[in-house]
Amino acid sequence: METMCYYIHALTALHAGTGQGVGVVDLPIAREKSTGLPIVPGSGIKGVLREELNPSNAGADDLQPCEDSDGNTKEKEQCWEALFGPTAQDAEKGGFAGALNIQDAQLLCLPVRSVYGVFAWVTCPFILERYRRDSKQIVGTSPDWGMPCLEDGEKAWVTDDSKIDEKEKVFLEDLDFDVLKNNGNVNTLADKIAAAIFPNDDTWQRFFKERFMIIPDNVFSFLAETATEVRARIKLKEGTRTVEKGALWYEENLPAETLLWGMIGCDRSRSENHTGTAKDLMKHFQEQIGAEKGLQIGGNATVGRGRVRWVPGQLGA
Repeated sequence: METMCYYIHALTALHAGTGQGVGVVDLPIAREKSTGLPIVPGSGIKGVLREELNPSNAGADDLQPCEDSDGNTKEKEQCWEALFGPTAQDAEKGGFAGALNIQDAQLLCLPVRSVYGVFAWVTCPFILERYRRDSKQIVGTSPDWGMPCLEDGEKAWVTDDSKIDEKEKVFLEDLDFDVLKNNGNVNTLADKIAAAIFPNDDTWQRFFKERFMIIPDNVFSFLAETATEVRARIKLKEGTRTVEKGALWYEENLPAETLLWGMIGCDRSRSENHTGTAKDLMKHFQEQIGAEKGLQIGGNATVGRGRVRWVPGQLGA
């Protein structure tokens, strides 16, 4: 199986929900059961990419045919079906699983309001260890940055160029941290993530590094629960423009500027009309998706939710 990674940068609030909630929030976001950390389900991302690359869509003229392992040129529709599987109508005649395996997008950095620098991109050692583990799957070796140690719940690492600290303190929401600096691993890690998520954009790479921050795991778990965005929504009556009875609900969103990463696997083609290998199909997918795409992921698109940058890349590169 061929593997690659991808990044999601939320440009607006992002609602990847789970349906009705049982708590105060009526429409919560999806979270991992074991950690409670927010995710964007891979099924939703696959659906968005499937639609984006569908040859029957308007604007799909730029999509190119591909070759299978026998050197035969295949139509765009056959390549698309080999990657994503057949349509529901075609599946009734004889279905097969698509070659792509798109995993959930996991939280990498959570934007949290800061007294200095407007906000901080916050992460923790647990998330970074996961990030390192996925990096090893792709490049075959562990990345060349070490993991900074954090034992005190009141301390946090920032980069040497940080703009979110003042007088050796960082203030996030109602929390304050003592600043730790001058750690080459922190600076290297910030450089790696910035280059991966903002390729060829020096301004945003610098902006990220100035706001990158590593806090203890237990504090991050608290912020992952409390620093998401919760909005009240209402429904108005036709004509009177007054609120309908009982039509008030609360929905949770990942805030704008949230950063996530995930993995994509690609197997051989299972289509009778396409004999492509995993390497052939992954190469074709990367060529079609391009360097970066603007996508809409999740619900509530008509009220501005879910506009993201989808960036393909390689961890630890």
